Amino acid sequence: MNKLALSAAVAALALSPVLSQAAHADDTSTATYGANVNPNWQDNFFVAGNLGQTQARTSDLSHNNSVFQNVRFGWRWNGIIGPELGYVYLGRPKADVGNGFGSFSAKPQAATIGLNAKYNFYQGWFVTAHAGYLRSRTELAYTAGDGENRYKTWNNGLYAGVGVGYDVTKNVSVGLNYDDYRLQAGNGTSTDYVGVGHTRTNIAAYSASVEYRF
Repeated sequence: MNKLALSAAVAALALSPVLSQAAHADDTSTATYGANVNPNWQDNFFVAGNLGQTQARTSDLSHNNSVFQNVRFGWRWNGIIGPELGYVYLGRPKADVGNGFGSFSAKPQAATIGLNAKYNFYQGWFVTAHAGYLRSRTELAYTAGDGENRYKTWNNGLYAGVGVGYDVTKNVSVGLNYDDYRLQAGNGTSTDYVGVGHTRTNIAAYSASVEYRF
């Protein structure tokens, strides 16, 4: 939980200058927020994609690193702050069990909804932040010899993240990002199928991103 709290705190810190400047965003006489700002609300939609690596912050999984993929679609008021929707794939971390006789894996993915912000602090350079709620689906699997048991659970969670990047053009940006996902997996009956009950885990994600505004 500390990782998520830290990410949320950093996100809030990053959002604070955005919110303080937002009251003056209607004044388009000066380029306060960088070249990407467009006062026409219809031109502030964006789509962003992330690709990177996850790290499950738990000792229960011996193979903690995996692939991270994220797609988000959203809108920003005056190019600064607004809502977002997304889908995130958090890889498939694994653990060897029974002295290598079997293995256990978790395959979490989630739909997300939250707030996002982008603030140009120097010409084309910017910082970003986002945070919100997620609804995850985790496929748990236990394999031993030729046998395999699978079980899916749906749970709630939270996410938060920050990033830094550069506006390549008025419509295209690239960035580097850190995100933290507070996940829950399993339930009261999953123990009967894969030997794992209800758990909570933080998954950190390090990624590169491309954003297109239209």
